[in-house]
Amino acid sequence: MNLKLLKQLVVFIFASIPVLTGNSVSAQQFNCDNYLTMPHGTGTFVLSAGERNSALYATFSLLPRFELNFSTAMFWEDEKINSPQHFSTNVFGKYMFWVNGSNTGGGGVFLGIGKSPGYYNKTGYSAFHKNYWTSVPVTFPLFQNAISWDIMPGAMVDFDHGNNNETAWGFTWSTRLAIYKIVPETAIVVEAYGTEGKAYSKPEYKIGLRWEPNDYIIPAISYGACFDGSQAAGFEIGIIIFTPQFLKKDFIKNNHIIY
Repeated sequence: MNLKLLKQLVVFIFASIPVLTGNSVSAQQFNCDNYLTMPHGTGTFVLSAGERNSALYATFSLLPRFELNFSTAMFWEDEKINSPQHFSTNVFGKYMFWVNGSNTGGGGVFLGIGKSPGYYNKTGYSAFHKNYWTSVPVTFPLFQNAISWDIMPGAMVDFDHGNNNETAWGFTWSTRLAIYKIVPETAIVVEAYGTEGKAYSKPEYKIGLRWEPNDYIIPAISYGACFDGSQAAGFEIGIIIFTPQFLKKDFIKNNHIIY
């Protein structure tokens, strides 16, 4: 399976280039996000490959407390559920409106165009310009920061839903626990998410490990399934890469590329 995932990741990266540059398009491997926006001038890049889909995220912190995110995901063909191979694209902004004094908790808000994160429609391609979503991630530190608890309620609308191209609304929900101080330099992550309403999506869960050895590179591995036992995300591997503040003028003036 590892060789298959590696091949899929390579194919996905090259296939994603025209999507990202031509259409200006988590976040992260896990669906739920937290309150935090990265410091002004930094960039965040996420690559993941899994049994159901692979994803590529590019996040740029253009202003203090504000991030601009571009993402695309490629879903593999699944003959069992008659789902074709297809792309999903997304562009969204994130604003951190509140942070506590120790910077361990706070609140943010998302506003995006494209398929809402965590919403999975087995019918295939979902038109980018006919989907809109919002969510509010809030993070609570617990037990002296041994646990970080995220909750992320939200809403979405799909103007091209189903075979009849109907307008469908959905209430999205996500919650996640990141448990520290058990495995050194590692977070044990457990999350659940789904969509209620006409734009229904089955409740799913993910459990995984997120290794955090430094401030710049974070690998992760996870497994996801539906609560009713049916197939979902399956096994996924991913990596998050954080950059220095390369978008700031001071960094550009005072640093050079060594060839």
